Amino acid sequence: MTDRTTLIAVALTALLVGSAVGAGVAGLFGDDGTAEADLESKNDPLTGATDPELATFASDDAFVEYFRDASSGIRSGGPTTLAPAGEDGVALEGGTGGEPDVTTDTADAGGETASERGDRTEQRHSETNVQEAGLDEPDVLKTDGESAYYATYRYTKRWAETSIVDVSDPDAPRTVGSIPISGDLLLANDTLVVLGDQQAAGYDVSDPEDPERLWRNDLEATVETARLSDGDLYLVLVDRPGSDPCPIVPYGDTAIECTDVVRPATPADADAVYTAARVDPETGSLESEESVVGSRSLSATYVSENGIYLSYTRSTDRYELQRSFLGSENGSDLLDATARDRLAALETLDISRRAKAVELQETLSDWYGRMDDDEREAARQAFRDGLRDYVATHHRDLRTTGIVRIDIEGELSAAASGEVPGTPLNQFSMDEHDGHLRIATTIPRTHGLDSENDVYVLDSDLETVGSVTGLGVDERIYSVRFEGDEGYVVTYREIDPFYTLDLSDPTNPTVDGELKLPGFSTYLHPLEDDLVLGVGQEDRAPKATLFDVSDPDNPVELDSEILTGEYYSAVSRTHTAFLQDEAHGVFFMPGGEQSYVFDYTGGELEEVARVDLGGAGTRAMYVGDYLYVFGENRAVVVDETNWEVVDRLEL
Repeated sequence: MTDRTTLIAVALTALLVGSAVGAGVAGLFGDDGTAEADLESKNDPLTGATDPELATFASDDAFVEYFRDASSGIRSGGPTTLAPAGEDGVALEGGTGGEPDVTTDTADAGGETASERGDRTEQRHSETNVQEAGLDEPDVLKTDGESAYYATYRYTKRWAETSIVDVSDPDAPRTVGSIPISGDLLLANDTLVVLGDQQAAGYDVSDPEDPERLWRNDLEATVETARLSDGDLYLVLVDRPGSDPCPIVPYGDTAIECTDVVRPATPADADAVYTAARVDPETGSLESEESVVGSRSLSATYVSENGIYLSYTRSTDRYELQRSFLGSENGSDLLDATARDRLAALETLDISRRAKAVELQETLSDWYGRMDDDEREAARQAFRDGLRDYVATHHRDLRTTGIVRIDIEGELSAAASGEVPGTPLNQFSMDEHDGHLRIATTIPRTHGLDSENDVYVLDSDLETVGSVTGLGVDERIYSVRFEGDEGYVVTYREIDPFYTLDLSDPTNPTVDGELKLPGFSTYLHPLEDDLVLGVGQEDRAPKATLFDVSDPDNPVELDSEILTGEYYSAVSRTHTAFLQDEAHGVFFMPGGEQSYVFDYTGGELEEVARVDLGGAGTRAMYVGDYLYVFGENRAVVVDETNWEVVDRLEL
């Protein structure tokens, strides 16, 4: 084998490993991270900022260079693998961004409401199924008990309308008007906020038959998510920097200087800027904002009553992995003195990371060139074995999730940052409780190394204080739910382990119980104190599973229902498609052909209604004792006292 062929083999081996999954670069450089810190101080044109782990950009050029380096291929956040072609690698089989976001009803969604419009007291009505009580989330259906607002389903064209339906007489609804744009909706008293395609607008709907536009702003960024809390509208906007990115203008004419964007103090898989913004829903004016470097791939956004948590990935690139391995005791012993000296000198060079990667390959090539054939083959094998062992030792360092908390009290500001191994699934992977953040992550599969799943507990400074590791070996997380001091995690590959966690002691979280059953759950919803519902699939059909968690050490499957003949439920994509009505002890889940209502009382799942909309159902709501089931262009009204259809409405 020629020297060039040897070099290519070595480079390919390193590329497969180094591009894999990965972050935690400082961890790969040693316990104190000295080598990485030195590298940053010599070669990073960025200077620093608000927190020891957060920084800002020294100039627009530094901002541009940061994103150029991140997208150059040296550092990529995309799913890659150590595995040979055809073997399941680190791509998270849907990951975040393709996986369903999941949520639960607000605490009072099934009870009487006490709000008023003018001098009219509202009827009992549902609210959007949300993750955190008191934090309303955007959806295509909103109601205040008098009117319903339904945006033509989000996959239709951008110029579709939002229908307004009078539901003051809930058994005899009527369409009374429309708004000429469509999108995700939030209802702030008499103001309907529409988050559409490249635009956001607010409408006065105090007279639903004659809505009046109050404001409209163009969006140069994508709305990642939004929340409505105590009359304030919070937006999380995502902008992908282009060839001339500075300043960033994500919302209306508000310009954000690139030097004001917060970034991690060490390199990350940066491909986007996330802007958290507080907006007055009545005027559309931006009141406060904070922008943070982020990554779209394998990240999640979570909002609590105290802060907005933005996550990003940090992946170990080829150069980092090779250099850190060769700088370790085992790796350094492989090299001769000439190669070690050249490697040390490489750290002092003020050149790009890509140039250093090329130089490292030349160093390896020259090292092999000083050997005879037998020595070269032995060195090559020792390099491969050593690198593989090094990867196994640092499995949890190869891809990590960085987290930035933006406090929302007063001016929005990046207040803390932290980092944990692995990547989250979606917003439900994170939860804030009693001053701690809990986050569930998947440590991806790499060649010869099984995937694992962890849960970490972080304090208010986002320092890890407790963890449970090694759940579902050779599987990945499909759903997570945190509820007070308890946690529930579902992992899956061939079977569905349902784990119950005790999180009452943040410094010592433990696994209480485990239940294995066929299929998997992509959404977990606490129905009552001791009942948790899982919505997912089995044999490619939607499935609902009822769990009894009264004894956390021994969770029990009480009942399950498979929607035979169906192929899809919108709950698998978004939690807002799910509805629970506690007053009647039922829940709604749409199917691909029909929509279903199940009674969950008595420890069994009983189908009490099946609604035919002539196609897939999208959403449901209740007003009084009437359930409204919406499809693409129509709604069906069902009397919840006898489950008979009482009206059909064309939209």
